Amino acid sequence: MISFSNKEIKAFSKIAILILFIYIVSFLAIKATSYYQTQMKKERLTLELRDKKIEFTKLRNEVKKVKEQTQKIKDSYISQDELSKRVTKIFERMSIFDYNLKYLSSKKLCIDRYIIIAQLTANSDKGREAGEGILSYLGKIKKSETSDTLYYIDYVASPKD
Repeated sequence: MISFSNKEIKAFSKIAILILFIYIVSFLAIKATSYYQTQMKKERLTLELRDKKIEFTKLRNEVKKVKEQTQKIKDSYISQDELSKRVTKIFERMSIFDYNLKYLSSKKLCIDRYIIIAQLTANSDKGREAGEGILSYLGKIKKSETSDTLYYIDYVASPKD
């Protein structure tokens, strides 16, 4: 039978308690450093998030200002409906027996620029020249390659007063 003396049991107990104590202290130290690192990381991310929120708010306000300015500029120029009404009225007043101007459509290229599609029918060369003169008054004209009566006018609007 194996027997242990009291000295051996005391030494073994001391070693076991010492190992348990070292284990508990090291476990607590590891958990404390882990908790400290987690808290530091949380604090850093919280500060970063707050900075990002402030930056995002500033950017959103800038975008809002730019949109308002863009809308203000758009409102200062003629709209496509107003353009079609004006051009139609001009063509109705200027059309005579020798030539006839007809507004077909327009396409908006940017805030102040349109392409107007017009039809010019003329009975004579002088009538065609007179009609082209009126069209060139609106802007730079280009005759259609497919049709002799279609014209494209590059119209640049000026701001409203």
